[in-house]
Amino acid sequence: MNRKLLLILILISLFSITAVSAFSFDDLFGSGENQTVEVDGIEFNVPAGYSENATQEIINQQQSVGGVNYVTNGKFYYSGLTTVLLYVASYDGYKVDESIVEAVGGNATTINGVDGYLDYGGGYYSFNYPKDDKLVVITTNDKDVIGDFIIP
Repeated sequence: MNRKLLLILILISLFSITAVSAFSFDDLFGSGENQTVEVDGIEFNVPAGYSENATQEIINQQQSVGGVNYVTNGKFYYSGLTTVLLYVASYDGYKVDESIVEAVGGNATTINGVDGYLDYGGGYYSFNYPKDDKLVVITTNDKDVIGDFIIP
């Protein structure tokens, strides 16, 4: 083998090793372990294989409806074609309970030991439930994964 070809192969090998070491396989395949994450004081489980899309994170977004002010926070995760939004809303002066969640809509359902309301629309499922005086919403295109994210 001539020296130029050998030098080129060595440089390509070194470049490949450097590129792979700078790249995290978690970026491609998600984390290899379950993680616990917190959104506005509410803990969620994130199953192995899911990655966060930090560009979709909702941080202290203030909103108002009918004179009621509320603050929303959320994190967005994906694994393959499955997407999950973990969303928490805190209402000024209001404690969220089952009657408020019921008004949001859906069918009364228990998932992973948590009572809430499951709704479907636009290709997405939303499971809404009260926790610590806040409205918790898990929205996904695969309802079978909702329970994997809930920490009762």
